[in-house]
Amino acid sequence: MTQSQLNRAVSRATGEDCDLIDRHGFSLVEDECPVQEEDLLALVTDWQQLEAEQVAATRRQTPYGSIA
Repeated sequence: MTQSQLNRAVSRATGEDCDLIDRHGFSLVEDECPVQEEDLLALVTDWQQLEAEQVAATRRQTPYGSIA
């Protein structure tokens, strides 16, 4: 893919003018180090676990402060 093709593709995807895209300097990046599954899992939030932790923390508190 040439720089011009990349600029047009980004322009179509964003709805911005090709000249603006060109000024921003988009470029292709070689993927020398592919993303590992462990890296992706680090980006995932387990909302049920987070909620359970929040509930547990709330239960440890009393009207007079935290239980130590």
